Order: sequence, then C-alpha cells, then structure tokens
Amino acid sequence: MTDQEFRNRVLQWQPYMQKLAEQLLGDADNASDAVQDAVVSLWEKRKEWNDSADLKSLWGTVVKRRCIDQLRKQRPTVPIDSESLMLTEPSPDDLSEERYQLARQLVDRLPKRQRDAILMKYEEGMSNEEIEKATGMSSTHLYATLSRAYKSLRNAIEQHKNEQK
Repeated sequence: MTDQEFRNRVLQWQPYMQKLAEQLLGDADNASDAVQDAVVSLWEKRKEWNDSADLKSLWGTVVKRRCIDQLRKQRPTVPIDSESLMLTEPSPDDLSEERYQLARQLVDRLPKRQRDAILMKYEEGMSNEEIEKATGMSSTHLYATLSRAYKSLRNAIEQHKNEQK
C-alpha cells in the first residue's frame, strides 16, 4: 500500500474508527487517542498489505485493541465513598438504620448484574477476583458494571436529597 493510499483510507475510515473507539471507551478524547495510536501502528505496517486484504476489519481490530489497552491502563480505581453510598452496617445511633435501609432500597433498584456485583463486594466482602469467578465476568466487564452501578447510585442519592429539600 502506498503512502497516498494509506492516507486516503485513513480519511475514509476515520469516522468509523472514531465511533468504534467512542463506543468502547465512552469518551471522545480517549477515543481520539486510541485511534491516533492505532493509525501510527498501522502506518508502520502499511507496506505489508495488498489491496485484497480486508483492511477495514483489520483496522477495526487494531482500534479495539488500543481501546482495551487504554482500559487496562486505567485499572478499576473507582473511589468508594461509603458515606454517599450509605452501605455502612446499621447501628443504633443517629438514623444509621434508616440510611442503611434507604441504601438497600436504592441498590435493589439496580439492574440484576449491577445489584449482584455491589452486594457481593460490600455485603459479602468478596474481592474483585472472587466476583469475577462467581459471575463469569472479565475484570474489564466487572469494572464497567461496578462503575455503572456507582454512577446510578450517586444519581439516585442526589435525586433523593433533592426530593427531601
């Protein structure tokens, strides 16, 4: 593949690659970085391809792998604030039981997979590895599931606070 053919393909497929990366990463800036890394990698190997190769799917695979690399670098580091999640053990002092019950109600409203992951982690005290084995999820999938659960809980808590005002 000549340099000009490569440039033409990049211009043609860049929107496809960007959209693919955004779907995987959920962030346009990180998606742009992943696409850029993929293009650099593809540029270095451009002379190895001929016109008959299915380059669009190959390029899509390279973009997906760059996205996975970015997700792995991020590692699950979602901060957990037990105060905002209200997942503390109930105690007799100062409305803790009421807060705990509210937290349980909010957790019970989560989709099943998210609810199960949260309960295994905080009520059963399981590690991420144990949860992965119990549910059959990959570490990336568990991270995404927990992140969505935390976000849903934060939004539900905020909505509850606003309703109390």
